Amino acid sequence: MLLGRISGPPLNLPDMAAAGAPGRVHGLGRLLSNEIHASLAAALPPPLRSSLRREFEWYGCRGAFFHNDAHYGEVLFGAWCVAGPSRDIVFARAGLRVPAVPGHWVIFDPFEPHAVLDAGARTYVRPRYEDSAASLFLGFELELDSQVRHAFGIGPASLHALLLSSSVAINAETGAVG
Repeated sequence: MLLGRISGPPLNLPDMAAAGAPGRVHGLGRLLSNEIHASLAAALPPPLRSSLRREFEWYGCRGAFFHNDAHYGEVLFGAWCVAGPSRDIVFARAGLRVPAVPGHWVIFDPFEPHAVLDAGARTYVRPRYEDSAASLFLGFELELDSQVRHAFGIGPASLHALLLSSSVAINAETGAVG
Protein backbone atom coordinates (compact mmCIF):
# COMPACT_ATOMS: atom_id res chain seq x y z
CA MET A 1 0.00 0.00 0.00
CA LEU A 2 1.22 3.50 -0.78
CA LEU A 3 -0.28 6.73 0.60
CA GLY A 4 0.07 10.33 -0.50
CA ARG A 5 -1.46 13.77 -0.65
CA ILE A 6 -2.10 16.17 -3.54
CA SER A 7 -3.38 19.69 -2.95
CA GLY A 8 -6.27 21.00 -4.98
CA PRO A 9 -9.01 18.89 -6.58
CA PRO A 10 -9.08 18.22 -10.31
CA LEU A 11 -11.33 20.44 -12.38
CA ASN A 12 -14.83 19.58 -13.62
CA LEU A 13 -16.04 17.46 -10.72
CA PRO A 14 -19.10 15.30 -11.46
CA ASP A 15 -22.39 15.80 -9.64
CA MET A 16 -22.05 14.00 -6.31
CA ALA A 17 -25.83 13.58 -6.10
CA ALA A 18 -25.33 10.73 -8.57
CA ALA A 19 -23.56 8.76 -5.81
CA GLY A 20 -26.88 6.99 -5.31
CA ALA A 21 -27.82 4.52 -2.61
CA PRO A 22 -25.59 4.17 0.44
CA GLY A 23 -23.26 1.21 0.69
CA ARG A 24 -22.28 0.91 -2.95
CA VAL A 25 -19.51 2.63 -4.88
CA HIS A 26 -21.07 4.17 -7.99
CA GLY A 27 -19.14 4.84 -11.20
CA LEU A 28 -19.77 8.43 -12.28
CA GLY A 29 -17.87 8.49 -15.57
CA ARG A 30 -14.49 7.97 -17.19
CA LEU A 31 -12.08 10.62 -18.40
CA LEU A 32 -8.71 11.32 -19.95
CA SER A 33 -6.83 14.32 -18.55
CA ASN A 34 -3.21 15.27 -19.13
CA GLU A 35 -3.43 17.66 -16.16
CA ILE A 36 -4.64 14.97 -13.76
CA HIS A 37 -2.11 12.48 -15.11
CA ALA A 38 0.71 14.98 -14.56
CA SER A 39 -0.44 15.78 -10.99
CA LEU A 40 -0.66 12.12 -10.00
CA ALA A 41 2.59 11.17 -11.75
CA ALA A 42 4.41 13.98 -9.93
CA ALA A 43 3.08 12.68 -6.59
CA LEU A 44 4.29 9.11 -7.23
CA PRO A 45 7.81 7.87 -6.54
CA PRO A 46 9.83 8.13 -9.79
CA PRO A 47 9.96 4.36 -10.52
CA LEU A 48 6.14 4.20 -10.59
CA ARG A 49 5.39 7.19 -12.81
CA SER A 50 5.63 5.35 -16.13
CA SER A 51 3.20 2.69 -14.83
CA LEU A 52 0.32 5.15 -14.30
CA ARG A 53 -2.46 4.51 -16.82
CA ARG A 54 -3.85 7.50 -18.69
CA GLU A 55 -7.58 6.85 -18.16
CA PHE A 56 -9.35 7.70 -14.90
CA GLU A 57 -12.81 7.11 -13.46
CA TRP A 58 -14.96 9.10 -11.06
CA TYR A 59 -16.53 7.21 -8.14
CA GLY A 60 -18.98 8.38 -5.52
CA CYS A 61 -20.28 6.72 -2.39
CA ARG A 62 -22.13 7.43 0.82
CA GLY A 63 -20.11 4.90 2.76
CA ALA A 64 -19.28 1.59 1.11
CA PHE A 65 -19.70 -1.90 2.50
CA PHE A 66 -16.74 -4.30 2.44
CA HIS A 67 -16.02 -5.54 -1.06
CA ASN A 68 -13.15 -6.23 -3.41
CA ASP A 69 -12.57 -4.99 -6.93
CA ALA A 70 -11.42 -8.28 -8.43
CA HIS A 71 -12.53 -7.10 -11.87
CA TYR A 72 -9.35 -4.97 -12.01
CA GLY A 73 -6.80 -7.46 -13.34
CA GLU A 74 -3.05 -6.90 -13.57
CA VAL A 75 -3.14 -3.51 -11.84
CA LEU A 76 -2.85 -1.90 -8.46
CA PHE A 77 -5.78 0.45 -7.86
CA GLY A 78 -5.55 4.03 -6.65
CA ALA A 79 -8.26 6.15 -5.04
CA TRP A 80 -7.76 9.93 -4.75
CA CYS A 81 -10.40 11.48 -2.48
CA VAL A 82 -11.30 14.85 -3.97
CA ALA A 83 -14.44 15.86 -2.04
CA GLY A 84 -16.71 14.83 0.80
CA PRO A 85 -16.68 14.24 4.54
CA SER A 86 -13.77 12.77 6.46
CA ARG A 87 -13.95 8.99 6.16
CA ASP A 88 -11.51 6.06 6.21
CA ILE A 89 -10.77 3.31 3.72
CA VAL A 90 -10.65 0.23 5.94
CA PHE A 91 -8.79 -2.99 5.14
CA ALA A 92 -10.18 -5.40 7.74
CA ARG A 93 -7.89 -8.40 7.07
CA ALA A 94 -4.78 -6.24 7.43
CA GLY A 95 -6.19 -4.21 10.33
CA LEU A 96 -5.43 -0.98 8.42
CA ARG A 97 -7.33 2.28 8.03
CA VAL A 98 -6.23 5.09 5.76
CA PRO A 99 -7.73 8.57 5.67
CA ALA A 100 -10.18 9.30 2.87
CA VAL A 101 -10.23 13.06 3.13
CA PRO A 102 -9.97 15.50 0.24
CA GLY A 103 -6.45 15.54 -1.15
CA HIS A 104 -5.41 12.11 0.15
CA TRP A 105 -4.79 9.14 -2.14
CA VAL A 106 -3.96 5.49 -1.61
CA ILE A 107 -2.77 2.69 -3.91
CA PHE A 108 -3.74 -0.87 -2.98
CA ASP A 109 -4.39 -4.38 -4.25
CA PRO A 110 -7.94 -4.29 -5.68
CA PHE A 111 -8.46 -7.93 -4.61
CA GLU A 112 -8.05 -6.99 -0.93
CA PRO A 113 -11.45 -6.49 0.81
CA HIS A 114 -12.00 -2.85 1.76
CA ALA A 115 -14.77 -0.45 2.79
CA VAL A 116 -15.34 3.30 3.07
CA LEU A 117 -16.45 3.96 6.64
CA ASP A 118 -16.88 6.94 8.91
CA ALA A 119 -13.75 7.70 10.92
CA GLY A 120 -13.52 5.23 13.81
CA ALA A 121 -16.25 2.88 12.54
CA ARG A 122 -15.23 -0.79 12.53
CA THR A 123 -18.19 -2.21 10.64
CA TYR A 124 -20.50 -1.11 7.85
CA VAL A 125 -23.99 -0.28 9.13
CA ARG A 126 -26.23 0.97 6.32
CA PRO A 127 -28.54 3.29 8.34
CA ARG A 128 -25.50 5.33 9.40
CA TYR A 129 -24.99 6.42 5.75
CA GLU A 130 -28.56 6.80 4.48
CA ASP A 131 -28.69 10.58 4.92
CA SER A 132 -24.93 11.25 4.78
CA ALA A 133 -22.97 13.33 2.32
CA ALA A 134 -21.21 11.55 -0.53
CA SER A 135 -17.47 11.07 -0.89
CA LEU A 136 -16.01 11.62 -4.36
CA PHE A 137 -12.95 9.69 -5.57
CA LEU A 138 -10.89 9.75 -8.72
CA GLY A 139 -9.87 6.16 -9.46
CA PHE A 140 -6.55 5.44 -11.17
CA GLU A 141 -4.52 2.36 -12.00
CA LEU A 142 -0.86 1.33 -12.02
CA GLU A 143 0.10 -1.39 -14.52
CA LEU A 144 1.39 -4.42 -12.66
CA ASP A 145 4.71 -4.27 -14.54
CA SER A 146 8.21 -5.07 -13.28
CA GLN A 147 8.74 -1.61 -11.69
CA VAL A 148 5.50 -1.84 -9.72
CA ARG A 149 6.12 -5.46 -8.74
CA HIS A 150 9.59 -4.52 -7.46
CA ALA A 151 8.43 -1.37 -5.62
CA PHE A 152 5.63 -3.21 -3.81
CA GLY A 153 7.51 -6.48 -3.28
CA ILE A 154 5.07 -8.48 -5.40
CA GLY A 155 6.42 -11.88 -6.36
CA PRO A 156 4.86 -15.08 -7.63
CA ALA A 157 1.75 -16.24 -5.80
CA SER A 158 2.28 -18.75 -3.01
CA LEU A 159 0.58 -22.11 -3.30
CA HIS A 160 -0.56 -21.67 0.31
CA ALA A 161 -2.04 -18.19 -0.14
CA LEU A 162 -5.78 -17.56 0.02
CA LEU A 163 -6.83 -16.80 -3.54
CA LEU A 164 -9.20 -13.85 -3.57
CA SER A 165 -11.44 -13.44 -6.57
CA SER A 166 -14.86 -12.05 -7.40
CA SER A 167 -16.40 -15.34 -6.25
CA VAL A 168 -14.94 -15.25 -2.71
CA ALA A 169 -17.61 -14.43 -0.12
CA ILE A 170 -16.87 -11.20 1.78
CA ASN A 171 -18.98 -10.21 4.79
CA ALA A 172 -20.27 -6.77 3.77
CA GLU A 173 -20.42 -5.52 7.38
CA THR A 174 -17.10 -6.77 8.77
CA GLY A 175 -14.86 -7.61 5.81
CA ALA A 176 -14.36 -11.21 6.95
CA VAL A 177 -13.49 -13.55 4.09
CA GLY A 178 -14.91 -17.03 3.70
